[in-house]
Amino acid sequence: MKIENLEKKIDRQVILKDINLTFNQGEITGLIGRNGSGKTTFFRSIAGHYELDQGQILIDQEDLQKNKLLKQKIFYIDEQYNFLSGYTLKKILTFYQNAYAGFNKEKYLALTKKNNLNPRFNYRSMSKGMQGLYKMILAICSNADYVLLDEPLDGLDIIVKKNVLGILLDDVSENSRSIIISSHNLNELESIIDRALILKKNQIQLDYHLESLRESARKIQMVFKTKKVPQFVKENSRLLHFQGRVVTAIFEDYTEELRILIQAEEPILFEELPLTLEDVFEVNLANEKTNDSLQGETL
Repeated sequence: MKIENLEKKIDRQVILKDINLTFNQGEITGLIGRNGSGKTTFFRSIAGHYELDQGQILIDQEDLQKNKLLKQKIFYIDEQYNFLSGYTLKKILTFYQNAYAGFNKEKYLALTKKNNLNPRFNYRSMSKGMQGLYKMILAICSNADYVLLDEPLDGLDIIVKKNVLGILLDDVSENSRSIIISSHNLNELESIIDRALILKKNQIQLDYHLESLRESARKIQMVFKTKKVPQFVKENSRLLHFQGRVVTAIFEDYTEELRILIQAEEPILFEELPLTLEDVFEVNLANEKTNDSLQGETL
């Protein structure tokens, strides 16, 4: 999937602009942004629920807006406008078999039976955990090439959460599909994603492949002899914490030359700490203003 120059406005306010991305098969991508940053608008735009104000979404080099059959290649359930609520699981199965030509009914029946999801159950009467588990089963069995998951783990207890993640990861290992997932729990997200997109100021500001990030970036805690932080540290890092004389910084491109420069300052403390996705989120988004002023619209 290739996204070119995507722009979306709501009530004349720009929510997304200049979005240019390619999603690769077999890759799990995490979408990270503060509340109101436009994550849900991003998902709705990709899924074809919104008409784009500008740009295009290409699947196999065809425009999604022009060829509506391509929607079968995308799975997305919009939580705000969830049509499943009034139906039984048996009826929902019928809907999804009609919507997705490649729907795997055999796998669906096996997974629902394994998880005690009776076809007579009404979706609305199920617990939030069971709804989350059921939606993951639908996502996997749709056989869509692109699966969009907007906060799929939100509110799930630890046992259901492990079950949901297990189903997802088993499927990714067996099938070459692209998963795009948003979550407020960055520790959980970090454990499953290959790539992180940071949505800030209406745009994808940063696109990290975590393996490359871990190779080049370092989180360093330092205490210098004076309270003044060396200029080269400020220029080559993002300050994460500054408490008293203790400086914690993230160097996104940490080199041997930088290490030598820091050591030349004869710091009282110099310690490398584990770098987490939460750290990356904090240094990039801590001071961002969001679009929470748009009332009545989940962005």
